[in-house]
Amino acid sequence: MTTNKPTHSGGCLCGAVRFVASGDPIGGNHCHCGMCRKDSGSGVSSFVCFPTSAVTWNGMPTDYESSPGKFRGFCPKCGSSLTWRNGAKDSEIDFRLGSFDDPRPFKARKHLWMSTALESFAGIDPDIEHLD
Repeated sequence: MTTNKPTHSGGCLCGAVRFVASGDPIGGNHCHCGMCRKDSGSGVSSFVCFPTSAVTWNGMPTDYESSPGKFRGFCPKCGSSLTWRNGAKDSEIDFRLGSFDDPRPFKARKHLWMSTALESFAGIDPDIEHLD
């Protein structure tokens, strides 16, 4: 019996690092910690988590150990931030939502580090103009 698992492709800005994640994600979140803000250059970082066994690579990200046992992967050519891994839990890998070719199917299941969230990114403010 053949099971057709969905596949989700993505990669960096220049295309030197590409990946395919098979199956459904095991998590998704918006992280509001200061390290993710620095790494992404944004007020909040969005991630989608897959089992590492479900991921194939064409080109590999370079890892940076941002804190003990925590690794952030980026393209060695263009510098695009791609992944986050907890080294003690190598069975999972979090991908930056924006690194997917089509991020629309994914949904965040939680917000992390809300105690450090920037107020302007912690929710929808009705006083902020929304543009499409």
